Amino acid sequence: MGENYQQEFRDLNRFGGLGEDPAYRPPVLDDQLRAWPLDRWAEAPREIEYDDLRRCHWRGVRMLKYPPTQATYHDLLWEVRPRTIIELGVYAGGSLVWFRDLTKLMGLDCQVIGVDWNLANCQIPADEMSNIVLHEANSAELETLEPLRGAAHPLIVVDDAHINTFNVMKWSVDNLLERGDYFIIEDMIPTWRRYSPNYLSECLVAFNDVMTMDMLYSNSCPQLDGGVFRRL
Repeated sequence: MGENYQQEFRDLNRFGGLGEDPAYRPPVLDDQLRAWPLDRWAEAPREIEYDDLRRCHWRGVRMLKYPPTQATYHDLLWEVRPRTIIELGVYAGGSLVWFRDLTKLMGLDCQVIGVDWNLANCQIPADEMSNIVLHEANSAELETLEPLRGAAHPLIVVDDAHINTFNVMKWSVDNLLERGDYFIIEDMIPTWRRYSPNYLSECLVAFNDVMTMDMLYSNSCPQLDGGVFRRL
């Protein structure tokens, strides 16, 4: 098996963070706009240009996974039946709670691990931490990921940190992933395809002998477009 991925990858995106309060708050709209009269139903605006309406939460904790993405993860989790989900990039933590609840509903014995260099933004209540573990680490410093070794399989790694992604993917191939495990890059592939297509192709081709793209899930929604990879 080739080892083309055993190179040092340049970071395609130095992600600086969202810079907003991660706590979920319902959208605040003008009362007249929100309580639209039914005798003017046909005149109701189709778009109200309030971006936060498209933001999602789970049980009051912000999660940045849109409904089509949630539906895709539902199908992926049911197929893979993971025993461990590792999400790099915790933010408010809503997706950690959602992953935990969804796998529990499926009857899976699954531990959810959230990894972030700054866990201060995490909004998960203390009484909601069952089967959730938080680990402070920096994707730019691969040695800080060492405690993740030994995670139970099947395993899904979700990169939401957007830092040092392909070096983290290389480390995961060498130290975490077994055959059939997944490494998922959320959000960024379409951006990299647009602004750094040649280098993105070089990075992906380097993993040709160890990873494959799962077209069923990679084509399922914009947030996961081109970013769902399975270990060979």
